[in-house]
Amino acid sequence: MYALSLVLSVLTILTAWMMVTVFILPPLAFYYGYKAYQARRHKPGPFGLMAKLMAMLPMALSLAIFVLVMVAINMGYKA
Repeated sequence: MYALSLVLSVLTILTAWMMVTVFILPPLAFYYGYKAYQARRHKPGPFGLMAKLMAMLPMALSLAIFVLVMVAINMGYKA
């Protein structure tokens, strides 16, 4: 799930010129990142702060990419 979330985030950047993918791929990436985070939380064993941050990385990355792509789109149309 982590890898799928990261691939969708990268695919968002590569296909931002299509505009529609900006509204489809980042939410999917966030969803798969959340599912991976939940799967990691339910595994037995210690779950320290660093492990939490690493598990949250795909969610944070998809959110950041969505915001940055939306800013880039808005800046491009302010001509």
